[in-house]
Amino acid sequence: MSYLKDPLIACRSPPMSRTSSQEPAEDLPPSRRPVDDLHDFTKEFIERGYHAEYCNWRDSYLKWRQGDHKGAKGENCESTHIKNRMGTFEYWYPTVSAYNFRRTCAYWIGVLFVEGCLFFLWQPLFELYWDDPPKRMEFWISKMPILFGTTIFGAGIYMGYVELINMDTDTNLTRPNFLWCDWKALYRLLQQREEGDTDSTCSDSSNAQGANGSCDVYWYQPLSSIAGWVIYLIGALLYQIANMANMLELEEELHAQIVEWPLVFGGVCFFIGGCCELIHNRCWATPPNTFVWWTSVCNFVGGIGFWFCACSEIFGEYTTLIGVQGTVLYLIGAVFSLCMWRTEQFGLTLISNLNRVHRDDGTQIAVRTVSQVVPISKSTSSPNQAFKLDDVGNVLEDKLSWRGLLFVVMCTLWGSASLLGVLTVPAAPWEYESTSQTMKRHLASQEMTSVTHAIGAHLIILLNSVSVHVPCEEPYRFLTLTMRLCVVVLTMQAVMSISTFLVDEHH
Repeated sequence: MSYLKDPLIACRSPPMSRTSSQEPAEDLPPSRRPVDDLHDFTKEFIERGYHAEYCNWRDSYLKWRQGDHKGAKGENCESTHIKNRMGTFEYWYPTVSAYNFRRTCAYWIGVLFVEGCLFFLWQPLFELYWDDPPKRMEFWISKMPILFGTTIFGAGIYMGYVELINMDTDTNLTRPNFLWCDWKALYRLLQQREEGDTDSTCSDSSNAQGANGSCDVYWYQPLSSIAGWVIYLIGALLYQIANMANMLELEEELHAQIVEWPLVFGGVCFFIGGCCELIHNRCWATPPNTFVWWTSVCNFVGGIGFWFCACSEIFGEYTTLIGVQGTVLYLIGAVFSLCMWRTEQFGLTLISNLNRVHRDDGTQIAVRTVSQVVPISKSTSSPNQAFKLDDVGNVLEDKLSWRGLLFVVMCTLWGSASLLGVLTVPAAPWEYESTSQTMKRHLASQEMTSVTHAIGAHLIILLNSVSVHVPCEEPYRFLTLTMRLCVVVLTMQAVMSISTFLVDEHH
């Protein structure tokens, strides 16, 4: 039995570490090679379309190890897989589709907020210019723009809510969430911490920060992120109900129940949402030198204005002034949100996890491509879908310039003025009469012109979310510059048309 001693002793001996005197690792059998020399199959998995299935299996297995599934007792409960992953650009933006989804959501949040605030400012301007307008004018030029503004502003809030509930969703692989999500998984995801952090959350005490600087995620930030967008969405729904009911002729008691009280509670929701922004971004502990700080403060004070302007019996003649102040601050905050979008802080004021990462030269991202390899499971990916790794500079759009950002705001003003132009036709059709034979054609022509301008403005806004710089090659450069010049002229024409309409009707 002596011939068994050497193998048994060799099996019990500790693994040998590689030194300069030993043979190279590639000459050793696979069972004796160091762990560092094992081949990394991540790139091959991505290219062949297996990576998503592997990640699903890995996460499910780790959940079983942690006791998340029925019948299993967790073996790894102290530090979960989600909390130990690095808070890097590659994690939050694993594919180009994930990057574009969050980029698009953040862009339209800012644009819709700006446009909604412009409609909110129109009503007090109209009432200041015209104290006692006819009912027809009040309906089309005062109440209807407020309904437009409420709908547009609410759409911006909904875009933020959609971005939140799809934080762990890749639209290339699964359908996006529109109304609901796994809130427990979302809360865990928002607790994501940078590499080297060991605690799941940070306390707000001075000892929690330590000598290494401030913590990455505080315990109240995930809660304020979720609560903020949910409460904002509830407030937007209450405002939508109130302003839709305000279009009807209601009795005084019913008007108070359906219009006045929803406006009050909606204003309270906007105030609480502003508080969540302050808490989420820790504005009391950070210097006022960032866009997110000023956006949070503007939205907080603007929320107070929305709340107080709904309490007309308390503030009396100051109600309109308070409402204008709140709307202006929301407008400033919306412009700051576009500035955050320009700097690729797509989390805006309530998803700070996205604001902590940035792309550097050499950062890799997965790009969708075509593969002839049949995936393991047809339920998770299509037979011709695969991914390849590429540098972010080759596949992602450049950042928008400050002039481009100003152009987006101008397009938003043009679109708002054009939508108001659509309302002027039913408000005062006699302004466009010529003869009894051509009256209908004049009205239809004016309405189609305003609708075309409104659609064109929003299409150009959409174009600027994709093409963020002026091309260098001709004739594309000439066409882009000419388009911008036309937008300036059309914006001035739309604003002058609205002001002329008011002057003519008032006199």
